[in-house]
Amino acid sequence: MKSKMFLKEKTIHGTALVPIAIHHLSYSSNIDNFFYLHWHYEFEFIVVLEGAIVYTIEDKEYRVMAGQGLYIHSNQLHAARSYNGMHCEACVVLFHPNLFGNNKQGATYSKFVYPILNSQIEFDNYFKPEKPWQKSVIELIKKIDELRDLSLSENELLLKSRLFEIWHLCYQNSIPTSPKLKEKKNYKIERMQPVLDYIHTNYKEEISLMDLAKILPMSEGQFCHTFKEVMNMPPIAYVIRYRILQSCSLLTETDYKIADIARSVGFNNISYFNREFIKAIGCSPSKYRKEE
Repeated sequence: MKSKMFLKEKTIHGTALVPIAIHHLSYSSNIDNFFYLHWHYEFEFIVVLEGAIVYTIEDKEYRVMAGQGLYIHSNQLHAARSYNGMHCEACVVLFHPNLFGNNKQGATYSKFVYPILNSQIEFDNYFKPEKPWQKSVIELIKKIDELRDLSLSENELLLKSRLFEIWHLCYQNSIPTSPKLKEKKNYKIERMQPVLDYIHTNYKEEISLMDLAKILPMSEGQFCHTFKEVMNMPPIAYVIRYRILQSCSLLTETDYKIADIARSVGFNNISYFNREFIKAIGCSPSKYRKEE
């Protein structure tokens, strides 16, 4: 999705030699949004130290309490906001897949990184101290956080050893993706492609569930079930998100009025557009335009 590029984070994490970044986040109470919807190539691990954070990753929400952790996969859209206005403190570690070697044909990369990037295996993404191996991941992230004020280049071996241990634990407890299930899902994605093409072409117009279901054709109930299984969200929610992502490019690349942008991407009600934009991106359209 071309419009997704406008949500790519511009911050550079680490260096070419040490592609790792450590962030210690602290937010006072009554702050609504911590950071807006974005994505990056890096893998990301978070541990909440105090309070709680609500993370949105693609279409799912996770309430991460103090002592719990989270994994965010490369290229996934995510945002974070306050839970009940609580004060919050967290440590965040990001690192590029190149940490495991620049050569994508290398043994370490091909065995332990490519399968997760290619969805051949899946990592748990919600860490709780009740599980021993997840507790170990949480403790390792905390130990990495302790290095944040030190020279990363001078502590490169220690830093990498802890990240490799985290990856080892996640890999050892990963879930293989069934080839048959993957093949079945690929078939469903191919079957759903005409619907996606229709949405991408006609998103400016009114689109009903009936219009989309007729394309395959299916009953509306069967279509909703199949679409959600393939795209991880209901069809109308996908239409709304696609419209919102299209509006992001117009907000940053043009000086059109926000009401005109809302209409141009398929929203007839500016208040509805504002609500959906805040829900998806984490801030108002005007604030997004100003900060971008």
